[in-house]
Amino acid sequence: MEEKEQFAPTEIVKDGKVTRRTFVKGAGWLTITSAIGASALGCAPAQKSESEDDKLAETGPVADPEEGFTYKSACCSVNCTSRCHLRARVKDDKIYTVTPGQMPGRDDYANCCLRSIGLGTRTHDENVRVMHPMKRTGERGSGEFEQITWEQAIDEIAERMEATKAQYGPKACGFYSFTGNLSKLSWEAPTRFAGTYGATAFDIEGIMGDHGATMGMTLCFGQGRGAHDTRDYMNSNMVVLWGRNVADTHTSEFRYLVKARENGAKIVVVDPRLCSTAAIADQWIPIKAQTDPALALGMMNVIISKDLHAKDWLVANSVAPFLVRESDGAMLRDGEGEDAAWMVWDTAAGKAVPNTTEGVTAALSGTFDVNGETCRTAFDHLCDEVSKYTLEYTSEITGLDPEVIENFAMEYINAQPAGIRMGQGMQRVYNSHSPFRTVATLAAVAGYIGVEGGGASHAGGTASIRSTPGITIPAFNYDEWANTGANEVNMVKSSTLYDQIITKQPNPIDFMWFANSNFINMSPDANKIINEVLPNISTIVTVDPYWTWTAKYSDYVLPACNYWEKWDFLDRSPWVFFQSPAVTPAGESKSDVEIMSLLAAKVGLGDLWSKTDEEWVRSFVNEEHPAWEGFDFDKAVEEGIWGRPDGIYDSQIVFADGVFKTPSTKFTFYNDDLVEFEEEVPCYKPMLEDPKGPLGEKYPLVFLQYHDRMNVHTQHIGIPALAGIQDEPLLEMNPVDAKARGIADGDVVSIVNDRGACKMKVFVTEGIVPGTVATQSGWTPDYTIEGNYQTLTHLTLNPTEEHISQTCTAFYDVLVEVEKA
Repeated sequence: MEEKEQFAPTEIVKDGKVTRRTFVKGAGWLTITSAIGASALGCAPAQKSESEDDKLAETGPVADPEEGFTYKSACCSVNCTSRCHLRARVKDDKIYTVTPGQMPGRDDYANCCLRSIGLGTRTHDENVRVMHPMKRTGERGSGEFEQITWEQAIDEIAERMEATKAQYGPKACGFYSFTGNLSKLSWEAPTRFAGTYGATAFDIEGIMGDHGATMGMTLCFGQGRGAHDTRDYMNSNMVVLWGRNVADTHTSEFRYLVKARENGAKIVVVDPRLCSTAAIADQWIPIKAQTDPALALGMMNVIISKDLHAKDWLVANSVAPFLVRESDGAMLRDGEGEDAAWMVWDTAAGKAVPNTTEGVTAALSGTFDVNGETCRTAFDHLCDEVSKYTLEYTSEITGLDPEVIENFAMEYINAQPAGIRMGQGMQRVYNSHSPFRTVATLAAVAGYIGVEGGGASHAGGTASIRSTPGITIPAFNYDEWANTGANEVNMVKSSTLYDQIITKQPNPIDFMWFANSNFINMSPDANKIINEVLPNISTIVTVDPYWTWTAKYSDYVLPACNYWEKWDFLDRSPWVFFQSPAVTPAGESKSDVEIMSLLAAKVGLGDLWSKTDEEWVRSFVNEEHPAWEGFDFDKAVEEGIWGRPDGIYDSQIVFADGVFKTPSTKFTFYNDDLVEFEEEVPCYKPMLEDPKGPLGEKYPLVFLQYHDRMNVHTQHIGIPALAGIQDEPLLEMNPVDAKARGIADGDVVSIVNDRGACKMKVFVTEGIVPGTVATQSGWTPDYTIEGNYQTLTHLTLNPTEEHISQTCTAFYDVLVEVEKA
């Protein structure tokens, strides 16, 4: 259909119903047409002939297009930080369209993306849904299963689980819940069951490649999340989107970046790829993959060498003036224990005093003798590291022109203020904590932490509730849900999962329950999983709405409801989502709570799992708290969402009070427990698989697997309504690299390294830096020509990160060669 001028862009209508006013011209119109069908939009020619009018007149009154339709709500609870409120248009127990629902208190925030629109149609697709309990009949991976009853499935699974417990103890039973559904009941039910059984569950952030941000933020800020409201960028003169493709992966926030640019902010995208967000950027900085810390250090060198750093802010709000012993790198304290203060050099008194001393004027820089111990300030230690990163050295590492680096640094420091939004792409390297830590320190050196229009933000974590004086009771009644009886969960770092299963140390894992997870497709080194990890597990159960790669390697596959088919609950302060079934569950699908309750009853834990899903949801509301003033449960369920009256709906910044959740309450860029790793201050270390190292001679290309507009992991793969956007994975490659290999756009190529191989078509584009290739995360082997991108990745433990918390999978720290197939 041709683009028509009649479809003018306007705001989303408040009732969320589909009208032409909802859609924009051009690409937006074509995109939404492909997602929900032209007929759903009432697509019609711009003009009608007179005979057509006569024909319409003869048919009589036009039927009400809303007749028989109802509207139901859900929270889009897949692993995207937006958590959009969705409205489904339902008739005859079928979802026809999905549109944005209103967010109370935020009329500007209604949102849904192509993924959530498309997933509504997948609800009814029996070709991809698991419709009945299934038992494997062939070899694992063969896809050969037989249909069984729920009773048989639960009986046999319980028998196998009890046999594992009898042989190895309850910790040998593992329950792995990933991010396919992050609503409370769905996500937590398997882990809660593990607790009631005394079994093992897994801290998944490491293996999923998202833990580097948490570690880096915690080192600096004392908390793993913390972000300025995106609306605060209206106060910025520059916004740096560092490894963050907001347009595709955080669609609810993108509108505010557009408005920030309209308001005069310069938008800069730092990314090896010309990602979709660059469409609104004033500058794309095409950095070499995984050299982000080097760029941040080089920028700090420019700022500090020109004496433009925020001295007063650093002294008042950071560990910069804290004294460090030259003998061992430890920070000087005024005593022993956690309550001991940190020592600073009082320039007025000419001596070292506790940093808590009233009226102290602390030195930012200097070398001092304290009782015979030579000490320097933490800031001087940072300067030692920063000074290495001259423009030439930084250019050599990052691939950026020295002039670009210097201009970027100067524009950043002169913006007064500039805000940075950091993304998941920064962290998926072997030293994953380093990018977030270093870029946050850059913002601190500039004095942009805690100020309007500034910050070095990650996702969420901003206070969104006003405290009520005198109120000490919790807003939510979670105690019963948290009660696991006489047992407790054995929580294991997911970074050690493979080794524990293979070596059976510190205890065997002989039974695995996968929920909300296409484990093989979304975990590193698929060949190792298939050939070494899974064979060491006697029983594998997958609970999923959809047939997945992991399901095919399971012994039992149980049909789970998706978020349109069940009761659930999600606290996304200041909003609370109440989900109820919009349609009847497909086939014999059950919710995760129903499934765990059946299993619990079979193994003698039924008393802890005696509520229905709706009863659990109702039990969470503590109506004695002011959060629920005027609350009506039935109305909240009908609307799908409750806006807390004690919520904060205005734009927010974090750390405005200069108080951080670190031990010292100061912004921390010097961590003396990392001296043994030579990482006491932010630093850059080359990739584990370094293209400049020996492995680079054999495999010279850095391989990325990025998130895009099509997929949140795997559950959106292959939705027919989205095929007009993209129907297969593509490998992005710069023309320089393609020409050197005799590869042309559209060729089928082999991507190879020592771990595996994958074949797909190539997309030759200037929108990726030379030396780097990239494909879209989530695509399963069903859609590649051969193999899968996860056969190329690896899980390698990092000693520093195991000390801090746990290794974050280095999905982007991967070298490959690409050949024409």
